[in-house]
Formats: sequence, structure tokens, C-alpha cells
Amino acid sequence: MFLAAVPPDRIIKTVMSQKYLIRIAELERLLSEQVGSEALRQKDQQLSLVEETEAFLRSALTRAEEKIEEDEREIEHLRAQIEKLRRMLFGTRSEKLRREVELAEALLKQREQDSDRYSGREDDPQVPRQLRQSRHRRPLPAHLPREIHRLEPEESCCPECGGELDYLGEVSAPNSWNW
Repeated sequence: MFLAAVPPDRIIKTVMSQKYLIRIAELERLLSEQVGSEALRQKDQQLSLVEETEAFLRSALTRAEEKIEEDEREIEHLRAQIEKLRRMLFGTRSEKLRREVELAEALLKQREQDSDRYSGREDDPQVPRQLRQSRHRRPLPAHLPREIHRLEPEESCCPECGGELDYLGEVSAPNSWNW
């Protein structure tokens, strides 16, 4: 009875609207699943990117640590060379060796700075450095008589390479020493 009172086109509209509502709900559900899977896919991509970045940073850290160890080994080797050269400084060949010692010290200082920069260590200005005693010769006492003997070379150029000869220095000693 109730259906007889309702016009047929209205019944069709009601049934169609219910079908559309069901279809719309189904499409909304599918859309939310698709959006959820897209968000999940994006999170997976972000996670893989984070893992790749972490692996890269770990390898970079390993390489930096290896470089620091290599630099520290080279620093120790250079320190040993400097000590050997310092021991050789006493004698008539000392003028030639001073240049090598200065170069080795400059190289050592550069390597220490590089090592400190790679390891993150820096000098702390609040911590005082140990002062070394200088190993310079003291001048001869003023009361000793002075005699200057300048020995000029027979030739002013090197017989082997033809280059100009340089003045190497002087040796001072009391007269009581026998050479």
C-alpha cells in the first residue's frame, strides 16, 4: 500500500540515489586505500633514503678515521726524522742540514694541523703549551781575544755545476782548542 501512494519515478530516484551512495562510499574507500598506500610508499622511499645516507656517512667516517691514522703515523715518522736531523746538527755540515730540518718541521706542523682539523681537535688557548729550552750556542765571553781568519775559496763558482758559492758561516772557538 505504501508503494502505491509513492510515484514510480520517485521510487526509481530513491533506489538510484541509494546505489549512487553505495558506489560513492565504495569509491571513497578505494581512494582512501590508494592514498594510504601512496603515503606508505613515500615513507618507504624516505626510509630507504635515510638508510642510504646513513651508509654513506658511515663510509665517510671510516675513510676520515683511516686518513687520521695514516696522518698520525706519518707525523710520528716525521718526528723521528726531525730528531735524527737535530742530532746531526752538531758539526761542520750543520748549515746544510738546517734547511732540511726547517722543511721537515714545516711539513710536520702542516700534518699536525691537518690531523687536528680531521679529528676535530683544536688548540685550547686556556691550556698553556710547554716551553722548550732553546739549544742556541751562547756567545763567547767578551774578555777573550778575537782573531778573524777569513778563508776565501780559490774559485768563486762550483767546479761541478758552475753555480755561485754561498758563504756557509763561521766557527768560533777559544784559542786553547786544538783542531
